[in-house]
Amino acid sequence: MKLIILSDKFYKEYGGYREILKKPSRPYLCLTVKIDGVTFAIPIRHHINHPFCFKTIGDCGLDYTKAVILKDSSFIASDEAWIDTTEWNIIKRNENTIFYGFKKYLNQYKRAKKHPDNPRSRYFVQYSTLQYFDEAIMN
Repeated sequence: MKLIILSDKFYKEYGGYREILKKPSRPYLCLTVKIDGVTFAIPIRHHINHPFCFKTIGDCGLDYTKAVILKDSSFIASDEAWIDTTEWNIIKRNENTIFYGFKKYLNQYKRAKKHPDNPRSRYFVQYSTLQYFDEAIMN
């Protein structure tokens, strides 16, 4: 797991998708997690108000619903990524919790994709950025 910033190349390829986070004024920091050979970038956000996350301080933390897949290293900006030391220490102490929490979310997403007629599944998929990466995760 390491902190990264998504590159301009990533945003050129995926920036047009509605659920992918992008703020012109500043980049989103992301934590990388590798599961089953696939590298995910989970953004660090403020004002998270749903349970599909790992909270660090207050309503800040890692938002699993906005995770993206890094197809290759060109999707990682060369800029140095850093966050508040207190928040980073919380993340480092909880690496296993984050890994297994995101893996659980990923499995929930896969189950929801298999039941598109279920309203709850449809809602779950609708707000997840993973929908743009199905070819890489729906094996």
